[in-house]
Formats: sequence, structure tokens, C-alpha cells
Amino acid sequence: MLHVFGHKNPDSDSICTALVTADWLNGQGRPAQAFALGSPIAETRFILETAGVEAPPVLTGSVADKPVFLVDFSELEQGPEGLADADVQGLIDHHRIGTLITRGPLDAWIRAVGCSATVLLELMGYDKLSRAQARLLLGAIVSDTFNFTSPTTTEQDRVAVDRLLPIAELALAPFAQTLLERRTQLGDAPLSELLIADEKAYQIAGHSLMVSQICVMNPAEILARQDELQQAMQERLARDKLDAYVLMLTDLAKGDSQLHFASAGILPGEPVHLAGAVSRKKEGLPWLARHFA
Repeated sequence: MLHVFGHKNPDSDSICTALVTADWLNGQGRPAQAFALGSPIAETRFILETAGVEAPPVLTGSVADKPVFLVDFSELEQGPEGLADADVQGLIDHHRIGTLITRGPLDAWIRAVGCSATVLLELMGYDKLSRAQARLLLGAIVSDTFNFTSPTTTEQDRVAVDRLLPIAELALAPFAQTLLERRTQLGDAPLSELLIADEKAYQIAGHSLMVSQICVMNPAEILARQDELQQAMQERLARDKLDAYVLMLTDLAKGDSQLHFASAGILPGEPVHLAGAVSRKKEGLPWLARHFA
């Protein structure tokens, strides 16, 4: 059986697209089961509830020697235990090609679009999509593109949403508004938990980095807890033996971000403002790559 999953600390794309990918594979006579590498965040729970679909089980243990199909990542550091020794048979993604090395050839579809769901739709088409599947993929695209405000958004993403809406039987505006509200509701959760909710591991210029992103409508909610933030980042730096921990704090209302750092002197001591930046992939990571270069 193929184990289908996205990255650790899964976002909506990793969970929703993995669920529909497993359906697609089963429809081809390739037994598959979707898994998640963590519990769904509030935004993803809203999408699952809207689709009437249960969250996939959380994957535990090693995947060494198991047949797997990856969605939304190809960074070895973002995968489960044993991924380097797994039988990777497929990949659907919209990020850079990462550190994963496979033991044999695989089917891989990687496109420069805003969401892995858009890539999957190129393969599946729309004719046989159920309402539940359409809602899952719609939620993934709206989430990953910040409802088309991210620079990662492409015309293919917009076309996909236009075609999904009648199948999903939803109006875009209220669905997207509720989704983004769920995404930015932080409550009183400790910052150590908020950092983990959307963080990804990277190797950049020989350095081991963890890059988290927190999206808010009012950054003052986080900045008022600056001491707690720095303590949480420093604790992760020491505990995980990282070279640096980076938070991309994104103001969705203004459409810009601040990078906050914890490192042993390899990154600035003060936050860096990124005007007009909301994408970790398109803007946060390139800034880091340029800094180390």
C-alpha cells in the first residue's frame, strides 16, 4: 500500500491534496492511504468540516523500505523518519527540488504554481471530482495563495478555482474570508506552539535552518510578546542544534513581513522588514539565500 503524505507540521495543501491524491491513486488500482505528519491546524479543520471529510491518520514510526508518494515537499528534512530509505514512487509538488534522493525512478510532477492541488488537478481533470474533493482542493489553493494575494499565484491557480467553485457548490468570498480568519486566530497559545504550527526545515549554504511563518491581521499581537518569542526561538536553536531559527511574521492586512532571527551570529540581531512580501517560498527563502551568498 502506498503511504501518501505531505510535510511535517502540515498545512492545508499537505493534508487536503494528500487526501485527494490517495483517491486518485486508488482509482487507478494502486492501493493508497493518505496520512498526515501532524495534526491539522484550525484553518485545515475548517476545510475538512466544510468537505465533510475526516482528517487523515497521523503517520507514526519509520517509512524505511515502505512504498510512499509525496505531496507538497521534496526536502528530506521535512519528511518522516526513514524517508531516505523509503521506496519513493511519486511526487506532486510546487516547490524547489529539495534534498530528497530516491533509490529508483519515480513519477514526479512539479510545477511553478501556487499550490500542489493545482498540479494534481492537471493530472485528474475535473469531470469525476466529487463535491467533497472539490472543496478540499479549493481550500488548499485559497490557503496557499492567500486568496490570490501571494506572488506565487498563477493563472493556472485562478482557473482551477473558477472550475472548482461550481463543483464545490460554494461562493468564493465567504469561504475565503472564513478560511483566512481561522488561519489568523492565534488566541492565547504559547508562541512555542505557534512557531511549530507552520515551520519547515532547510539546508541553505551548508547551514541547518528552521523557517517558520505566522500570518496575522495585526502583528502587534506577536510583537507585544517579543521576549517570549525570542526565548522560544532560542530554545529551539539549542534543542534542535540548529544554525539558525527564522520567523517570517506576515501582516496579511498590509501585505508585508518581518524576518525575526535567532542564530549564533550568522543572521542579523534585529528584525528585517520585507516590504510587499507574504510568501516564504518566493520572498523569505530567497532573502536568506542572498544573505548567505
